[in-house]
Amino acid sequence: MLLAVLATIWPAAGGLSAHEAQLQNAEAQAARTRITPAPPFAETYGQPGAGAALEAANALLAELSTEQADAIVLPADSPQRANWSNLPSGALRFERSGLRLGDLTPAQLQRVFDYLAAALGPHGYETATQVVAADAVLAASPRAASAGWSDDNYWLAFFGQPTLSGPWGWQFGGHHLAINGSFADGRATGLSPTFVGVEPASFRIDYARATPLRDELAAGRAVMQALPESLRAEASVSPRPRGVEAGAGQDGVIPEVLGSAVAGWPGEARALLLATIGHWVLLQPRESADARMAALEAGLDDLHFAWNGPHEAGADGNVYFRIQGPTLIIEFSTEAGIGADGWHFHSIYRDPTNEYGTGAAR
Repeated sequence: MLLAVLATIWPAAGGLSAHEAQLQNAEAQAARTRITPAPPFAETYGQPGAGAALEAANALLAELSTEQADAIVLPADSPQRANWSNLPSGALRFERSGLRLGDLTPAQLQRVFDYLAAALGPHGYETATQVVAADAVLAASPRAASAGWSDDNYWLAFFGQPTLSGPWGWQFGGHHLAINGSFADGRATGLSPTFVGVEPASFRIDYARATPLRDELAAGRAVMQALPESLRAEASVSPRPRGVEAGAGQDGVIPEVLGSAVAGWPGEARALLLATIGHWVLLQPRESADARMAALEAGLDDLHFAWNGPHEAGADGNVYFRIQGPTLIIEFSTEAGIGADGWHFHSIYRDPTNEYGTGAAR
């Protein structure tokens, strides 16, 4: 499951297989970092949303030096807002914006985690911090230094001065993570585009098993299983897209609409599709997520669903699915392992009408 290459540097121990010993050593190393495991989710500034995020942002700014505060706050219209990627820092041709977690003091790190909890809510916070923790596990690889795999290598930036009286945005990301949130006039207005991926797909940290995006994959598969055979055939697409088509560097790109039109679906499959969408929409605070889900439910007939790969219960293998409509693009793709054994996951969430908070809030 974890880093095949680790077999060359860690021997088996105490009756464990070589593979189990590799995994335990990598996870133990990850648990000793300054950043991983992250503090548990807490509503330090009250219910997540614009008000709590503003308080948390100001608390963070107060903890920073003048130089750091200048680095973390960029102009609202900075072209650097589009400089996000799912690639690790060692593979990038540009510098990520803002402040790097690995350069912060423990007190500053706590303020960053407080901010993420306030700006996201429980589901978004758990997802983001688990993706960061996965890179702490990858940091055990001999390739980590050149690739940039480390939970140190995640950055937070604000676009515009945090305020309750106007628009501002924020970005948090690194390897397999790029969250682009926006606020305006005292409320959260969107989380598009947001990329969430993870490698390894399953790991243990702080005595708990983390499986980011496993539920999202299971939700998509449940949609396929709920469709009658004729609609399942309609949803099935070939050839498989090479990966997410609306990912990093693809702002403004609208993929071809594929698969089955939801307008003709039975009620159970429609409900399961809406639940699948919720996994991504609920990364953001409920003050924006609830309105977004209501709008998507009202426009459910405008969506299409496409699937490639095994769909049977308990199946494992290469999977891609896409949910697409006028205001929604969700893509999920399994990818071959690079730093770890087995599959790992990529996904993208976009509202093409409200990228970086520039359109009507939905």
